Amino acid sequence: MARIEDDRLAWAEGVLDDTGTLTIVLSGEIDIASADGVKRDIQPFLGAAPARVVFDLKKLAFMDSSGIALLVQIANRFEVVEVRDPAPNVRRILEATGLAEKFGL
Repeated sequence: MARIEDDRLAWAEGVLDDTGTLTIVLSGEIDIASADGVKRDIQPFLGAAPARVVFDLKKLAFMDSSGIALLVQIANRFEVVEVRDPAPNVRRILEATGLAEKFGL
């Protein structure tokens, strides 16, 4: 698993398994100040053209509209995108925006 982290508020880890599934673990707090850094973290993993993308959100403490936009931008590039283990507050955001069903919650 590759990890890109420094003193930022949010970061990403990713792993592409043998089935072509890319799992991206998002950690920290994604907001307008941190979204571009997280997007840069994720870009190298997307170059492998995964068959399926799974966002693991158990380490994500907060996400505003910038985080939602990031998830949607990536989801629009792939046929199968799933979200796993969102914290209750992140899950409420996904439900309120109507994205919970799109991401398999």
